[in-house]
Amino acid sequence: MVDMPLYFIYFLYTGVLSIIAVFLVPKSDLKKLALYSIFFGGVYDILWILLIGLFGIGGYLNYGPLGFLKIPLLPPIAWTVFFIMYLYLLPEETLWSYFLAIIGALYSTFFSNALQNLGIFEWSHGRIVIPTIIYLTWFLSVTFIYRRYILKNIKE
Repeated sequence: MVDMPLYFIYFLYTGVLSIIAVFLVPKSDLKKLALYSIFFGGVYDILWILLIGLFGIGGYLNYGPLGFLKIPLLPPIAWTVFFIMYLYLLPEETLWSYFLAIIGALYSTFFSNALQNLGIFEWSHGRIVIPTIIYLTWFLSVTFIYRRYILKNIKE
C-alpha cells in the first residue's frame, strides 16, 4: 500500500465534490451561482476558519504546503463547490428550504467529525454542540440571505 500525505485528502474531497457538481448542476446555473457560492462558501469558510482559530475552537490540520497563515487552500474551494450545489437544490418553498438548511448543517457536523477522524480537522471543545451551532448559523444565514435578497433577482 502506498503512503500518501494527509493533505491529499483535501484534493480527494474537493475533486469528488467538483465532479458531482459538474454532472448535477447545468452549466448555465453553475455560472449564475458561482459568484454567490464563492461568497457563501469560500469567503464564509475563511471567516469561520479565522473565528474558530481566534477562539481556539478548532481548525484544519495537516494541509502541508497547501496553506498560508493557518488557512488551507482547498477547503474554501470545496465549500464554494458545495454551495453551488446547495443553492441549486434549494427548494422554492420556504419551509423546505429551511429544512434543507438544517439537514445541511447536521451533515456538515457529521462530515467535520469524519475529517477529524482522518486527522485533517480538529474540534477542540466538543464535536457536536459547537459545530452544530456554527453550521446552523452558517446555513440558516445563507438560506435567509439567498431567499430574501438574491433569488428574486436570479428569477427575473
